[in-house]
Amino acid sequence: MIKRIMEMPTRNFIWMVPLALLLLFPVWRAPVATFLAPRGGYDPDLAQNRPDAHDFTMNTVHITQSHNGKTTLDVVSQRAMTGTTVDEFKMDDINAVIIGDSGEQTFVTAKKGLFDKNSSQLSLIESVVIKKPKDKYEIYTELLHYNDKSKIAHCPGATRLVGETVSIKGGRLEYDTVSNRYDIGGRVLCTLTSFTRP
Repeated sequence: MIKRIMEMPTRNFIWMVPLALLLLFPVWRAPVATFLAPRGGYDPDLAQNRPDAHDFTMNTVHITQSHNGKTTLDVVSQRAMTGTTVDEFKMDDINAVIIGDSGEQTFVTAKKGLFDKNSSQLSLIESVVIKKPKDKYEIYTELLHYNDKSKIAHCPGATRLVGETVSIKGGRLEYDTVSNRYDIGGRVLCTLTSFTRP
């Protein structure tokens, strides 16, 4: 029989190879299918469309907040990225200018920050420095919340105010930029220089 197959013309032998593969399909199908299966599984979440996603990171970002045609908040960040919502921006290396109704400017710097454009809330974190050139003082803290709608700045942690003739340390500070009123709480230590008794 083998001798007979060997004596067959070459053209007849060639069509027998596909025929043998077809007849032996149940035997080789499982190992080949296992070998060709994709590794790592399939995650259906990766196939989800994200039409509303706005993830980004940008360098040198300038954010301006205005009310009634007047600029009230001007923020420049060396790097900004999306936050947990599309209206929230995380920022690094921030220089901000808070502009009062009379045009008076307060300069603020911080290492990190978060701005929510819906609530007009600016939160500055780490090495926060507030400078008021007109009143000739500076404020140092690690966390500042400023609401551009209410015009109130709030420092919930340890805060130090340093002026030409005064140095005040407190456990917290709240400042109303409209009434120009300070509220310093917690354990307060005040040092006055060039003080004369009445």
